[in-house]
This record gives sequence, C-alpha cells and structure tokens, in this order.
Amino acid sequence: MTNEPLQGDLAKGDPLTHIVYMSSVDPKLIARKAPHGPGWSVWMILEYGPSEEIFEASSEEEAADWINNIGPKWLEERRRKRSAQ
Repeated sequence: MTNEPLQGDLAKGDPLTHIVYMSSVDPKLIARKAPHGPGWSVWMILEYGPSEEIFEASSEEEAADWINNIGPKWLEERRRKRSAQ
C-alpha cells in the first residue's frame, strides 16, 4: 500500500474505509474492506468526480491480485473506449 493522499469522495474521511492496497497509476485503484460484510472491493478513485466500485473480491489477496494483474488492462480498455467517443 502506498501512503499517497486520496482524492475524490473516498478521501473525505469515511471512518469505515479501510484501505489495504493502492495502485501507483492514475486513476488510482484501491482495495478496501467492505464495511457491511466480509468481502473486499476494488475502487477507482477519480480526481474530479465520484469514486466507482469496479470489482468485488472475496479476499484481500484477490483484490490486490486484480489491481496488479487485471486492473491495468481494465484501465487501458476504459481509456480506449473514452477516447473513441
């Protein structure tokens, strides 16, 4: 996990947000413990705009693995689709 400051709506000090892993690319992808259950989720943190949950994981390891292995491809596909519009 990095200690970089968060931006967007998840940066507003939600006391239930337990971030365990953050990517080093922009937009940031973070893994956080779901406050309402045993699961984990991956969120995309946007500098200007609302954060978006993009993947639900059953464990911290699965969430971190998604960020490291699938997340970069997901972000690239998202960028490609947005630039094609």
